[in-house]
Amino acid sequence: MKPKILAAILLFTLQSCAQNNDAQIKDISNKLIAGKITISNLLSDPALMSLHPLTAFREAIKQNAKAEKIKMATDNEPGTSITIKGILLDKTGAPQPGLLVYVYQTSSEGRYSADAPHILENGGDRRHARLFGYFRSGPDGRFEFETVKPSGYPNSNLPAHIHIEIDRKNGPPFISELLFDDDPRLAGDIRSRSIREKFIIVKNTGTAKVPLYSYTVQFHY
Repeated sequence: MKPKILAAILLFTLQSCAQNNDAQIKDISNKLIAGKITISNLLSDPALMSLHPLTAFREAIKQNAKAEKIKMATDNEPGTSITIKGILLDKTGAPQPGLLVYVYQTSSEGRYSADAPHILENGGDRRHARLFGYFRSGPDGRFEFETVKPSGYPNSNLPAHIHIEIDRKNGPPFISELLFDDDPRLAGDIRSRSIREKFIIVKNTGTAKVPLYSYTVQFHY
């Protein structure tokens, strides 16, 4: 087959896929608005995993975020299932309700995308990480989500972490990382640096089979 014909077929296929994705995401957004589906339903559905890196899909999740517990991974996602709980506090220690929270992470293999540690696009990992979620803090400033325990990047000494960004009503977004005290990489100079950078480190207060990590996220700027 001639190169021009192959190129035309490829272009048509890509355009068709894009149109199908747009239609599917529009339908998803409408169902979220109508309360016919939840964010957990979407993020934990294996059939929708290919949509996770797409900006329009992520925006639909963001725009419909609520103060609710969410599930960020499918049942067949490799790794250890964990529960993350937290509370948002301002500088004075007052709970912060109704704030939009964005979290994203690597897989249990240390990858942000399906097959690579990092995503080579503008904003890459932050904008397109496969495992992500949006939700709001509850009336008492608390939040909760289920995911799999991430791993540090391959061929790196960086510890496992979950990125967290919080849109505050006053001031710039608060950005930090949630770290795990039982991570063998979180030792020596790396632990000291993480503490200096005010990353949040906690122990597993659940069990080995059902881990639970509870974070106090207090704004320091």
